[in-house]
Amino acid sequence: MVVKINKSVNDDLIKICEEGFPHEVCGVLIGNKKESNYFIQSSYICENLNKERASDRYELNPRDYIKAEDYAKSNNQAIIGIYHSHPNHPAIASETDKLYAWPDMIYLIYSIYDSKFKNLISWEINEKKDIFEEIKTSIYG
Repeated sequence: MVVKINKSVNDDLIKICEEGFPHEVCGVLIGNKKESNYFIQSSYICENLNKERASDRYELNPRDYIKAEDYAKSNNQAIIGIYHSHPNHPAIASETDKLYAWPDMIYLIYSIYDSKFKNLISWEINEKKDIFEEIKTSIYG
């Protein structure tokens, strides 16, 4: 299983996450899933509704999610995942991330330290084992 993301989309997400520092930013990943591989072709920014703990929690604005879903459908694609940043924290999926994870979705976590991108790790929930599993990320283009 591999997450394949276009370099320009990844660069945009890094910029969004750096600009959002010191708060967590979030949004959805749009593309297609084929044979257990995720092909990310674009993204859609969602407002983080968690204002009280924005430094270490996110909550996608459902209105933004619906707009993203409409955008994806109009381009014969689908929402295949969610991205968010971890300000001054590793790109490791937390227990809170696991608690709210949906099956058959990919989760990209961007680690941002002092407004600078450090690394990216992709995750998928394994419901049978009740754990997040790291998925290989391939950047192309």
